[in-house]
Amino acid sequence: MFSAYYHKKIKACLKILLFTLIYICVFISKSHAENHNEVKVGILLGFSGVVESLTPSMADSAELAFNEISNDVDLSNKIKFKIQRADTSCSNKNLARDSATQLIEDGITAIIGAACPDLTIEIAKKVLIPKKILTISPADTSNELIKLKDNGYVFRTTPPKIRGSQILADITSDRGIKKVAISYSDNKDYEKFAKTYSDALNKNKVKTTIMISHNKNINDYSKHISALTAAGGDALAIISDIDLGGDQIISSMLDAGMFKSFILPDNMIDPKIINKFKDKDLRQSFGYVQGLSNLGSEKFINLAQKSGIDPSSPYTGESYDAAALIILSNFAKFYSKEDSINKNIYSIANKPGIKIFPGDLKKAINILGEGKSINYEGVTGVEFDKIGDTLGSFVEVDFNKGKLKSKKLR
Repeated sequence: MFSAYYHKKIKACLKILLFTLIYICVFISKSHAENHNEVKVGILLGFSGVVESLTPSMADSAELAFNEISNDVDLSNKIKFKIQRADTSCSNKNLARDSATQLIEDGITAIIGAACPDLTIEIAKKVLIPKKILTISPADTSNELIKLKDNGYVFRTTPPKIRGSQILADITSDRGIKKVAISYSDNKDYEKFAKTYSDALNKNKVKTTIMISHNKNINDYSKHISALTAAGGDALAIISDIDLGGDQIISSMLDAGMFKSFILPDNMIDPKIINKFKDKDLRQSFGYVQGLSNLGSEKFINLAQKSGIDPSSPYTGESYDAAALIILSNFAKFYSKEDSINKNIYSIANKPGIKIFPGDLKKAINILGEGKSINYEGVTGVEFDKIGDTLGSFVEVDFNKGKLKSKKLR
C-alpha cells in the first residue's frame, strides 16, 4: 500500500518533470531561432560636443534604411537588425574607445562611425580592426585614413579631402587657366590640400605662381595681399574655410583690385560667402561642392522628408548609404555564403550590376536572392576604390548674379 502510493507519486513527478523539460527545450529552441538571424549594428557618433547638432539627423538617416527591413516581415524574418547608438563626443579619444569596446561586448558586428577627424582612425586601430568589426564612416574626410592598414574592415561613404583637390585641379585646367596663385589656411589639412592641388595642377600643365598660408582674423592682410599680387596669376585659389580667414582674403583682394577670379573648394562655398559678396562681380569665380546623384538624391529627399528628417543636413545621405551597405552586405552573405566582409561590400557597391537607389533595398535583396549582381549607387553615387574610399560625386559651380549655379557633375 505504502509502496504503491509512493510509486504513483514518483510517476506523477516524473511526468511533470518530463513536460517541464520539453517546455524548456521548445522555449530555448524558439528563442534560439528568433535570435539566430539577429545582426547588431552600432551607430557610433559624436552625440555630444561640437557636432551634436548634426549627428541626430545622421543617426536618424541611418535608421531610415534599417526601417525598410524591419517594416517588412519577410525580410526581417531572414535577418533582423538591432541598432544601438553610442557617443564618442568629438574629441574624447578615451570615451570613443570605451564606447566602441562596449558596443563589441554587446555583440555588434558592424559600426557606422565615427564622424570627427582622428576618432575613426583611433577606434579603428585600437579596437575595431583587431576585433574584425566592419566600420563605415559617413563623415570622416581626413587624409590620414588613406594610409591606414585596415585589413579590409574600414570604409567610408564620404571622400577624403585629397579627392577634392584633384577635382578642383581638373576644373581649373578645363577652364583654360594657365597660372594660379594659392592662399591656404595655416592648418595641416589645408596645407596638404593646397600641395596636392598644386601637384595636380602641375600635371595638367598649370603653373603655381605662389603658395602661401594665411592666418585667421588678423587685422592687416596687406603683406599677404602684396605677395599674392606680386606673384600674379590668372586666378587666386583660396584653400580655406569661411571661419579661417577665407572671406577676409576675398574682401582684401577685391579692395586691392588685382584678382577678379577666385577658385574655391567646398568649404569656402557657403551661403555666408554668397550673401556677403552678392553685390560684387564674382562671375569669373568657380569651385565645387560635394554632389549627389540626381535620381538617388531625389529619392532620398522624399524618404527623409516623409520621416521628418532634414535631407540638407550634412552627411545625412552618406549615413543612409553606410547603413544600406551594411544591410545589403549581410544579405549578400546570407544568399551567397561568402564570409568575407570585404568581398561582400565590393560585390554590392561597385559595378557591374543593377543600379540600386534609396528605397530600393527590398528590390536589391530580391535580386541578390536570385543570384544576380547589384550596383548600390545610393544617395551619393557610391563607388569604392581599392582601399575602401568612395570616389564621391562633385558638382562644378559658378557664381552668377549673387547666386550659385551648378554647371556639371564631376
